[in-house]
Amino acid sequence: MSRPLRQSLRLVALVIALALLAGQGENAAWWRVPSAVSPFVGLSSAIALRSVTATILLGLPALLLVLVWPRSFCRYVCPTGPLCDGAGRLCPWRKRSRRLRLPRLGVWAVVMTLAGACLGYPLLAWMDPLVLLTATATNLRTLPLDRTAMICAAGLPVVLVLNFLLPGSWCTRLCPLGALQELFALPRELKTVGRAARSGSRGWPLARRTLLAAGAGLGCAVLARRSAGASSGLLRPPGALAADRFAGVCVRCGNCARACPASIIEPDLGTGGPASLLTPVVRFESDYCRENCRACGDVCPSGAIAPSGPPMAKPPMGIARVNAEICLLSEDRECTACRTHCPYEAIRYVFDEKDYVMTVQIDPQLCPGCGACQVACPTAPQKAIVVFDRA
Repeated sequence: MSRPLRQSLRLVALVIALALLAGQGENAAWWRVPSAVSPFVGLSSAIALRSVTATILLGLPALLLVLVWPRSFCRYVCPTGPLCDGAGRLCPWRKRSRRLRLPRLGVWAVVMTLAGACLGYPLLAWMDPLVLLTATATNLRTLPLDRTAMICAAGLPVVLVLNFLLPGSWCTRLCPLGALQELFALPRELKTVGRAARSGSRGWPLARRTLLAAGAGLGCAVLARRSAGASSGLLRPPGALAADRFAGVCVRCGNCARACPASIIEPDLGTGGPASLLTPVVRFESDYCRENCRACGDVCPSGAIAPSGPPMAKPPMGIARVNAEICLLSEDRECTACRTHCPYEAIRYVFDEKDYVMTVQIDPQLCPGCGACQVACPTAPQKAIVVFDRA
């Protein structure tokens, strides 16, 4: 296929991806498609989750295509390809930069990620170029940008700057999606190695490095899961995986924060430690998680947030707890805000005969940690009732 035609196909893919990411309202579920069609995201998520969802299956055609035509996704489909090529063409020292070659770190990234996925923690799935495109497009939708949006949108610009400085370095040396396609061409490579071995040539040079990368991936996954588990005090969106797995499977695309109608989901900027950086956390400052909403799960491309049903049908986000010392009822003042606003009837008032005051009791079987009581609580600056993680 001619080069102009390949470039045209990738430009069409870029336009389609941006059109899907620009959708609003009822079209929000399409936001997950650009990231989900990546075989790197799909394969690492399927291994980590030990299951294959309908969203993960979106990457299967690309994976099968790679088996027939090596790097076919990069050549004909990848929407970030035209952007990287354009940045490389702007480089004033493009011809001289060809002498500078980076190590083939993309293969290491793939092997480490897939090895970590075997332990439920795919380390570098967020490096996928389609995820970077999604995160940048999602966070650039509103101007001017605040500090958080700038950090979340920085992935793709960094890749483009790298391609400007060293044209082609991302696609050929660093991109894990491209490296995955090379690994799937391994059967052909092994045939070549067999012929070379019979003729007395050296064998496949990546075997030892691949084993080292797999070992590094397993070790890093163990450490990362422990670190993520230690930060389990963070509130996650409804239906999120367990704390020690969520930070690995989440690809930091930003779709859930954008889709949330209550605007209570935002990226973590380090409060949960390095493993939690840019993963979504829930903060009940001005609104709560609606009882009939499942928008965050519907737009998640990796399965880090399950799309199955409203909050009560999912694992609870947390549990509400009362600080009796600042509750208005403990001061013998009238207040029914938390019980009135609880959509799950999980709150009741009980008279304490010892202290002769009304106390608030939370039914843990009914409370999903939606935050409605916390938002409604009139005490300030501290809230008398606050949702905490159940761990």
